[in-house]
Amino acid sequence: MTSGSRFWGAAAAAASLVFGAGPDPDPNLQAVQIVCGRCHTTKVFLKEPRSWERWNDVFADMTQRGANGTDEQLERVTTYFLENLTLVNVNTSPAEELTGVLTVSNDVADVIIARRQKQPFANLAQLAAIPGVDREKLEQRKSRILF
Repeated sequence: MTSGSRFWGAAAAAASLVFGAGPDPDPNLQAVQIVCGRCHTTKVFLKEPRSWERWNDVFADMTQRGANGTDEQLERVTTYFLENLTLVNVNTSPAEELTGVLTVSNDVADVIIARRQKQPFANLAQLAAIPGVDREKLEQRKSRILF
């Protein structure tokens, strides 16, 4: 066993302790814990929603400071931040942010963009009226959805 595989095995074991032995812990959160938790506690940012642009600035800064992970881990970190910590303005944000924060398909994001060009969204009810938008997810994420 190489030292790298021992490290990742230990990191996975530590993550399982952090997240408990419950059923199916969130693999995206585990990746955040492994990648970001190497240098600091995740409590530093887990309650700090920011714009996607700001998160990308943070990612660039952390990368310059030596943060790294596998391609899969970095993709999971990105997904976690989009789905859980990113603010989105449905009237101005690009499709990538809409798909990530609202967890909608590219086609649904395109419908949202076409709709807002005709008439800006004013509230969650208008957004929820778009086919393919999950009302429950909107309710869970409403504090991060701006108009």
